[in-house]
Amino acid sequence: MKVGLSWDLDQNADPVETWRSVLDEIIQADGLGFDSAWIPEGRDTAVSCPQPSMYLTGAAVKTKSIQLVAASRTVGHAHPVRIAEEVAVLDLYSQGRAGISFLSGANQQVAEQHVQEVVEFVKVAWTADEFRYRGDYLQFPSNTGDEAPRGASEPEPNSALEYVPQWEAGPVQPEYLTVTPKPHQRLPMVYIEVDEETTLEWAARQGVSPVVRADVPTEEAVERLARYRRIADDAGRSRAEVDPILERHMVIDGAGDSHTLGGSSDELIKIVRQLKLVGSFRHLVWKRAVSDDGQLLRFAGEIQPLLQA
Repeated sequence: MKVGLSWDLDQNADPVETWRSVLDEIIQADGLGFDSAWIPEGRDTAVSCPQPSMYLTGAAVKTKSIQLVAASRTVGHAHPVRIAEEVAVLDLYSQGRAGISFLSGANQQVAEQHVQEVVEFVKVAWTADEFRYRGDYLQFPSNTGDEAPRGASEPEPNSALEYVPQWEAGPVQPEYLTVTPKPHQRLPMVYIEVDEETTLEWAARQGVSPVVRADVPTEEAVERLARYRRIADDAGRSRAEVDPILERHMVIDGAGDSHTLGGSSDELIKIVRQLKLVGSFRHLVWKRAVSDDGQLLRFAGEIQPLLQA
């Protein structure tokens, strides 16, 4: 099982001090062998991070192996081309350790299909040379007409179309464009929060990795992941192509509740393993408070090795 860390940045604190503290913990987690670090997009407080890809690009040069995930990304604050570019730059700087997780449609007050189109778009942008995209919420290039097939399409093989670099079309925009740079890995991991049942079913059938956040009660969270697995299996998807995520609050030697896993180190290991059997997930993300309470080192020494074994 993989073990990662995420942080709650929507709080009243000094942003520079807080961001440095989180960066220090990412560097420490990398040295301790944690598998992933998740920074959420946010704009509610001064500490919230509106550009997690930029923040994580700074972390990339100070770490060696930890996956760096821009989490809870929205579709209304940046064009999908910009999102694809940002993650590609992060992936290049980290030499293949970038990931991105999209906020559910309900949690950003947009249609589910809008988020799904952006997920499809960024994956094509990373892998295709020249392409166009037509959806209900997204058209690229902007002159793509209704005669284009729905979704992404590329020029026909042996096409006589002249290659035109991105945004260098001059007064006449070409039918197809390319998005650069391309990431270090062919396809960075893409996640989506599965708050809506229809999004869960879509993600399972399309091979998009699901995320159940810490604000969902544990019993419901595990059942969502189990439903995802059943639908994906029925659709013939490979388990190797996705990375299901369960995010939880955790406390060592403390009481748990419907949203928090608590208990001794041995009890936490048993709880997580039991949840894994029910939910069929392979990646646990511990949602952290910003302040260092000393539990990270305890977790790394007493719990993490047995979960990762």
